[in-house]
Amino acid sequence: MKKGFLLFSLLFIFFLNSYAQEETLTNKSIVDLSELGFSDDLIITKIKTSKTDFDTSTEALKNLKEAGISDAIIKIMMNVEHDNTSNSEQAEAKTGIYTKINGEFIKVLPTVFSGTKTNMLASAFTYGIADTNIKSTLAGSTSRNIIPYNKPEFFFYFAETQNNAFTIGAANWWFMSSTSPNEFALVRLSQKRNKRELKTGKVNVYAGSEIGIDSKSTIEFNIIQIDEHTFKVIPDQPLPPGEYCFFYQGTIPHAGFVNQSVFDFSIQPNE
Repeated sequence: MKKGFLLFSLLFIFFLNSYAQEETLTNKSIVDLSELGFSDDLIITKIKTSKTDFDTSTEALKNLKEAGISDAIIKIMMNVEHDNTSNSEQAEAKTGIYTKINGEFIKVLPTVFSGTKTNMLASAFTYGIADTNIKSTLAGSTSRNIIPYNKPEFFFYFAETQNNAFTIGAANWWFMSSTSPNEFALVRLSQKRNKRELKTGKVNVYAGSEIGIDSKSTIEFNIIQIDEHTFKVIPDQPLPPGEYCFFYQGTIPHAGFVNQSVFDFSIQPNE
C-alpha cells in the first residue's frame, strides 16, 4: 500500500514538473484537485511549480473555505498572489530609460513634440521636385533632463512580458511593446532660440513621403545586456555639450497609440 502511494506521488510530481509551464492554476483548479483527493502537500507542490492566477478576495476565500480547502493551502495561495502582484508593480516601476548621476538612478522622462513643420516655400519654388524636410519640434531650448557628464551611461528597462503590456499602463508603452535598445535611435537635436528640432521625415510631390530619422544625426552606441529585460547603453564617443534624445523606431502598437514623444536630455558637463 505504501509503495503504491509512493509511486503515485512520484508520478504526480513528475506530472507537475512537465506541465507547470503550460498550465495556469486558478481557484477552481485547487478545488478540483482537493475534490480528487490529493493531499495538501501535493497541492502545495503543484502551486509552487505552476503559473498561478488566484483570486484572494474575501468572497473568494470564503468560497474556498466552504469547499473544504485547508488553511495551509489558502495561505500559500495568498502568498503567491501577493508575490505576483509585487513583481508586476516592480516591473511597471522599472520600465523606461534611466541614467546614473552621482550614484543615483534618474529616470529620463519623455517630452511630447510641440509641433511639426515643412518648408512649403522651398517646395513651391522647385514645383515639388525637391525633397522637403519634415521637422518635429520640442518646446524649450534645453531639456529638463540634464546630465553633467559627456560620457553618460543609460539603462533600459523593458517589461517582463509583452502579452500583458497594455494592461500595465499605456503611458510607458514603448517599453511594453519593444524588447531591446536596438529599437531606439540616439539623435542629436538642432537647437533654435526657444525650441529644439528633429528631422523625422521628408516629402516629395512625386515620390511621396518618407518617415524616419536622418542618419547624419544619429549616434552609434554599444549595448550591454544585463539580464533578459535590462540593458546598459553607452555612446561610442563622448557627447559634446548639446541636446539629444532617444527616438523610438520600432513597431507602433495598434489601438490608437502614436509616437509623439522622445526621451530627451541635455549634456551639460560641469566645469
